[in-house]
Amino acid sequence: MTQPSNEPIAGGEPSPTRADPFRDLPGPRPAPWWAWALLGFLFLANVLAAVDHWLFTALTLPLGRELELWDDQADWLETLPLIAAALWAPTLGYFADHVRRPRLLALGIAVFGLASVATALATSFEPLQRARALVGVGTATFGVVALTILMDLFPRTVRARVLAIYFLAGPVGAAAALNFGPALAVATTWHTAFLIAGAPALVLALASLALPDPVRGVSEGTPVPRLRLHEARGARGEDYVDLMVNSSFTYAVFGLTFTGFAIGGLTAWLPTFLTGVRGFTGPQATILTATIPPAAAAVGLLAGAWLADLWGRTDPRAYFLVPALAASLALPLWLATALGPARPWQFGVLFATIALLFANLGPCYAIVAAVAAPNMRGVACGSALAVSHLLGDVWSPRLMAWGAEVFGQPDAMATSFGKALATLGATPRVVGGRPAENVAAALLFAAPTLAAAGFVLLAGARHLPRESALMLANLRAAPPPAGAARVATPPGP
Repeated sequence: MTQPSNEPIAGGEPSPTRADPFRDLPGPRPAPWWAWALLGFLFLANVLAAVDHWLFTALTLPLGRELELWDDQADWLETLPLIAAALWAPTLGYFADHVRRPRLLALGIAVFGLASVATALATSFEPLQRARALVGVGTATFGVVALTILMDLFPRTVRARVLAIYFLAGPVGAAAALNFGPALAVATTWHTAFLIAGAPALVLALASLALPDPVRGVSEGTPVPRLRLHEARGARGEDYVDLMVNSSFTYAVFGLTFTGFAIGGLTAWLPTFLTGVRGFTGPQATILTATIPPAAAAVGLLAGAWLADLWGRTDPRAYFLVPALAASLALPLWLATALGPARPWQFGVLFATIALLFANLGPCYAIVAAVAAPNMRGVACGSALAVSHLLGDVWSPRLMAWGAEVFGQPDAMATSFGKALATLGATPRVVGGRPAENVAAALLFAAPTLAAAGFVLLAGARHLPRESALMLANLRAAPPPAGAARVATPPGP
């Protein structure tokens, strides 16, 4: 068994001290040169997935007119990929832990690419519904597998930044789809726009079959023969139970869920808020929605991950503390966005709010990698994705819609709570000829979830040093036979 070294490792890990929980565990292994090329490949595939998702949002109006969709049907088709992804992700995660991952990667990319082509060819609601469900299945398959590969290739010292770069594909794809999708549809048709979005994915699917499949956990510094033994033995039922009650894992997942609730609601309601509350015209609101959120999300992703990795060199708790601080700062800015006056500085407040909401993605998934054994990271990522979607961004737009409708009625505004909302500036307004809606009050529904996010992320910080060290200690030890006890505590002085 290799002996731990007290020398600094490549990637910036400081020399261990007596407070370092990783002192007696193997140091992380630097990523091979080709890992960065693989990151670029996965980033490109993720951009295509994001383009398809946001292209549907950008082209809902012409698509709905041609196919004669009701408003409820269009809303359902926007939500359906998230639901399909959430329901499929945990099962897919199990396969990602047991089979050669490039094959699953190719399957996922091919499915969402073909589903995008099927969207272009749909002539009615039913085939369109099947196509959008397959988009969710394909993106979940690709996303979970991609995350586990990156977690295995890159050491913990840079992992949050690498994951943030991967997630950066979301804002890039959103900006491309929202800014160029409508123009492309006008110049050609919406069918052509989806064909252009889907066809390149089929090429990437074929190329992904040639990608290497890294040994699970190779970046952790454990000898490869020991890692292959863990791979061959696989995780046991009690290991999955332990993961689901692991404090760091559950706090990170619920931190993602609570902030995801706010992100989903803001994404759905921002155009209506800008036109109905801030008084912008429809084209102005479209431009603002296509530029400010993607740019702010990109800044938040990179800044949050960079700060967490930098601070995490001396204190592993930083991967919780940075997102906790971001969520806590986002709360007053969210209130200022929803209730503040229409002033030029509101654009800066909106930008900062969105940036802070996205600051937790890289650190929280780095936490998932730190406490989940490499042979069960697929299930961990799939479960995180499922919970964050089903309890977060899937239903927040609907809840906010209910709030906007209820507090748009005179009876509700006549209550004590309604009068308090009116005092704060949350009053009903007529938007687009629809019945009066209280959009500002609807946005306030996310304020408690941001407070909850800050609380759970702060609460998880004290558990991470011990639980991440325990995962590494179990990884370095030989896999126990069935019924044998695992390492109970991390090694110490």
